[in-house]
Amino acid sequence: MSNIMIAGAGHGGLVAGAMLAKAGHNVTVYEKLAKKDLGHDWQDRFTFSLLAEELGIAESDFTEDIWEYRGDCAFVSPAKRKRVVINYSEENRQKIMWRKPLINMLIENAEKSGVKFRFETPVLAPITEGRAVKGVKTKEGSVFADLVIDAAGIFSPLRTNLPKHFLIENTPKYGDVFYAYRAYYNKTLNLTLEAPFEVYLRHEGEPGLSWFYTADQWVDILIGRTYPLTREKVNEQLMLFREDHPWFGDEILHGGQFGVIPVRRPLTLMVADGYAAIGDSAFMTTPMNGMGIDLSIEAGRLLADTVFHAESDRYTAEILWEYNRDFHMLFGADTAKNEGLKNALLTLPSYGVDFLFEQDVIQSSDLSGAGRNTNIAGLLGKLTRGMKRPPFFGAIINGLIHGSKAAKLYASPPLFYDLNKINDWNKRIRALDIAIDSQ
Repeated sequence: MSNIMIAGAGHGGLVAGAMLAKAGHNVTVYEKLAKKDLGHDWQDRFTFSLLAEELGIAESDFTEDIWEYRGDCAFVSPAKRKRVVINYSEENRQKIMWRKPLINMLIENAEKSGVKFRFETPVLAPITEGRAVKGVKTKEGSVFADLVIDAAGIFSPLRTNLPKHFLIENTPKYGDVFYAYRAYYNKTLNLTLEAPFEVYLRHEGEPGLSWFYTADQWVDILIGRTYPLTREKVNEQLMLFREDHPWFGDEILHGGQFGVIPVRRPLTLMVADGYAAIGDSAFMTTPMNGMGIDLSIEAGRLLADTVFHAESDRYTAEILWEYNRDFHMLFGADTAKNEGLKNALLTLPSYGVDFLFEQDVIQSSDLSGAGRNTNIAGLLGKLTRGMKRPPFFGAIINGLIHGSKAAKLYASPPLFYDLNKINDWNKRIRALDIAIDSQ
């Protein structure tokens, strides 16, 4: 059986690792943090049934102290004059779970499956030979493996240090990541709102978004920007939130952490000989909201299945392309559509976004549907309302159309690993990228 090394205790890597260890492979996770420090002190949304199936338990086995339902959502325009409300039915109401018990369940499942862990052992760089990854350098020395699974995050020291001839994107560009602060504060008033989860696009004129969620026990705050946040900027934004929300207390109950969230379509090429990126290291999130747990779990399954199909322990790019290809065919299209809308919104000034809200060019179906609302009838309705300000309307339509075209390309990658065809496919996708001004 193969020696498989996983860099980082990410969700997708842990899923793949557990499946591979159960099948008899020698799997070891190298994680830079101590076990007790894994998992942000905040909640996240994902499909609970998907996790339950992976853990081999019933969805009802998740105890009520680690999850809850999230309330209805209101997207708020920059000038705060218009709110687009999304009301969830009982069938599609969002569930959220604390990240620490989530990651601990995945680690426990991996350990039971035979995965070994080396905590507080950061990976530093890949060991490469030609177009192949042979292992990694760690603070304790070099580790060699038949397959390296890169689950080390957005700024993975493996992916960012791969030689250029691997043709795998090393670093994200401006607008590909959000720098975020998140904390849970006490409530000073006991109140219930019709749409307690408020999402502010271009909050206070800043590029990015914030949210203010008035839950039963606390206020959940997220401040996300396209540039690194400072403590001074966070304090400024918190003060502005308090002006509109008098029940916003000043005691932090959970969180108070800074993080970096990928908000772009996944890497087109994420494999090489002996190497596969997964999760945040491959930018597997939904760009408009940064949610990626579902995608990572699905990717972990696909990667493990690809390894099972291999006829030897030589995990070449040709073999691993099956994982790369199948992920994009199944999930890449929706993320590409979503990125088109997100990037289009980031190109507009605040008053442009206000116009689109107030003229109903941006509707709940766009925001809840991840940029999928591109049917002819929907576009014609937007045309009638949006042509009062053609540049702003044109930007959004351009984003939706570019996202739709990119989605079609993601859904039809080359069937077999051929660098020339993959490079051409990648160029056609990148030609559809919408440039975001960093100023």
